[in-house]
Amino acid sequence: MMNEEKLVPVFIPALIALLVHAEDSKGDPLTHAEVLSIRDHANVMMMEKMHAQALDESRGYDDIDPENCWYDWQMCRRKMGRQPDLDPGASISMSNADDESMQQAFAQAQQSLPDFRQLIDSSTAGEFHPLVKTRFVLASGNMFVWLLVRESNSEGFLAELFEVPPAMTDHEIGDTFKVANDAVVDWMINHNGRLHGGYTIRAHRATLDAREQAKLDEHLGVRHYL
Repeated sequence: MMNEEKLVPVFIPALIALLVHAEDSKGDPLTHAEVLSIRDHANVMMMEKMHAQALDESRGYDDIDPENCWYDWQMCRRKMGRQPDLDPGASISMSNADDESMQQAFAQAQQSLPDFRQLIDSSTAGEFHPLVKTRFVLASGNMFVWLLVRESNSEGFLAELFEVPPAMTDHEIGDTFKVANDAVVDWMINHNGRLHGGYTIRAHRATLDAREQAKLDEHLGVRHYL
């Protein structure tokens, strides 16, 4: 009997192909809402992970992660040289809070919050796009989501969703949340390829081999970890 825990969604046709066709037909870059609408209305079938990976290999490329649809699409557009270059924001991630390396990453993020605020205060004319990661408790489990910081004060941050994972059915893009200091599990600023913070990303990266690290760095647009 097939183990449902190993099933993953597979878009047929590939989601990236649908987005390329839609953007070419429109003649202009797709908006955030259009990208998510195409994803939500596309044909999907559930496949075992090993079969999904075999399909990617037969296609010759990896399809877009539906939970990071906007981010991955902007990364693909960059590789294809499509203009204008749009802000991809940051990808969301699921994390195991019980993992020792993640616990250390959470602690580093907490200890360095003063550095984060100093970077935010030094930003001029929106030069930086500061992000915080916080925990959302859902029926399906804990999800750790990156939010875009709009305001900062001594007690925490006002931050908004820039992409809504499928599991977060009660939220919309632009929803804002007050994230108290003690609710921040990570923070990051990617400034021209130089990553400040991002301790959970570093912890995950440390588990990868050199090839996978290079792929992750390219995906994130990071050249230097400060």
